[in-house]
Amino acid sequence: MSGLVDRIVQQDASAGLRERGKIRRRVRYLRKLRELQLRDLGGFALEQRRLGRERPDLMQAKLDAAAETDRELRALERALAERTALRELREPGIGGACASCGTVHGSSDRYCSWCGRKL
Repeated sequence: MSGLVDRIVQQDASAGLRERGKIRRRVRYLRKLRELQLRDLGGFALEQRRLGRERPDLMQAKLDAAAETDRELRALERALAERTALRELREPGIGGACASCGTVHGSSDRYCSWCGRKL
């Protein structure tokens, strides 16, 4: 009987490691994306000033996108630090993990981007 318990514990641990690996990959991607968004914002603000043209609507859209990226990144970093399972994580913009493959998905996603399963 203890052999069965040991196998279950090992399966849970490996599933946790896989999930954390997927979160880490998403965190790396989001860090790069946030860096690009911040550079884009700075360049866009400079060009607006240089050309004397104001586009507050476009600037706000770029700011909103960067803020959303930052919120998701911080939530995932917090989940890694606290060792929270992604299925237990409830943050705006993060829908959770696909029940089939464990891929992280956004709260507005209807289908998994990895396996195509309906969320």
